Amino acid sequence: MRPIAVSTEGDEEYEVMIPYFKIYAGGIISISLSPVLGFEGATVREVIGKEVNKSQRNINSVLCERALYLACTESQMSQMPLQERIAQRRGFEATAKSALEAPQELEFLDERLTVYELMHTDQLTLTDIARNLLSVVARAVTLGAVRTRINWFSRQYRDESIGEYWHGKPIIYIRSHTRQKKSSTENWAAHKRLVNSVMARVHLTDVVTHADSARSDMREFDDFNNFYSEAVSLMLSSAQVESFVEQNNSYTFNNLTSDIQVLNEASHFIRIYYAYASLDLDRCKTAIDVARLELEILKFEESLLSAYKYGEIAKYFDEVKRGDHLTTVCKLLRKKVEIVRKALELDEKIASETYTRRTTIIFGIIASATLSPELMQPFAKFYGVNFADEQVGKLVGIGASVVVVVSLLASTHYMFRFFNWITRKIKI
Repeated sequence: MRPIAVSTEGDEEYEVMIPYFKIYAGGIISISLSPVLGFEGATVREVIGKEVNKSQRNINSVLCERALYLACTESQMSQMPLQERIAQRRGFEATAKSALEAPQELEFLDERLTVYELMHTDQLTLTDIARNLLSVVARAVTLGAVRTRINWFSRQYRDESIGEYWHGKPIIYIRSHTRQKKSSTENWAAHKRLVNSVMARVHLTDVVTHADSARSDMREFDDFNNFYSEAVSLMLSSAQVESFVEQNNSYTFNNLTSDIQVLNEASHFIRIYYAYASLDLDRCKTAIDVARLELEILKFEESLLSAYKYGEIAKYFDEVKRGDHLTTVCKLLRKKVEIVRKALELDEKIASETYTRRTTIIFGIIASATLSPELMQPFAKFYGVNFADEQVGKLVGIGASVVVVVSLLASTHYMFRFFNWITRKIKI
């Protein structure tokens, strides 16, 4: 996607970001908002406040190019009810016209972008921007094209792509810093406060009054540190990384960050997969559907075993699986599977018994109807009802018998219901 510019509270200048999307085969969509500029010269406190916790800061303004502006507004308006959309049409068209008639220029690398203000408010955060961009992409995938024109009289579009399990996390890459050591082990020891502050997402003082949290380095070699948690990830380079990049023209720092980005996206996908498997469980109608869902989960877990051919990746996935959130979600999913299966099996058993009972009643009615004509004939003779054809008399007798049996069954059914109702009322 083309770049966007975001202005957060406390900053006068815009920060240019490039949104990257990845669409998986199962339908899951991920987004990464990558800032074009880094945070060179920032202190530890500034890194924590402005980078690690950037999603907690309110946004003042967002700028984007015309095509994205139209797609975002169309996606937003399509989710409104028809009556509300028509009621707000005049005001929205005036706002959109005002925004499109006031373009701004933005420098991006070696080109100048013509951008428009998508929103001007202090009520939203970076998380809200990411969710809206995901909605635009999800709508485009659903419709097969990007819509930029608003259909004011169309039905309301219900976006179910963003569930309650959606979440994001910051990934911090530090290429160079003060007092940088050549060994990543020594570098970590010398800058433990920085590491602990980033992983805790809070600025820690020099005097540590609590025990250090156990941090696990995912990197097996002594060139950089790769820290992972469900809340934040950190890559801390040693001096070896810079010298290696300078000596090898074919390898850049972006290659390194891309590898870590892929690992984090894989961990994110694992966590989201189990969470949305719980939503799929709610759609299961029979015990067979539950068994098929379990089979899909087992196939997914089986596919993860291929990562164990590579020691560093296997260690990374082991750390992901030990995460508190993922562990809790998996436990809840297993319990939910068992409960849903038992409930569906019970429903199926009750339905089967009901079907058997109804079948028995039907055959009972047929049997009663075939025996009853012999009992109905005396009544027919008493009332003087005679038929010239004996077969016709039998058919009429069978019909009358069926009516009498069905009426008796219905009367008995409603009589028992009436007695049950009286019993409940007396207990109350």
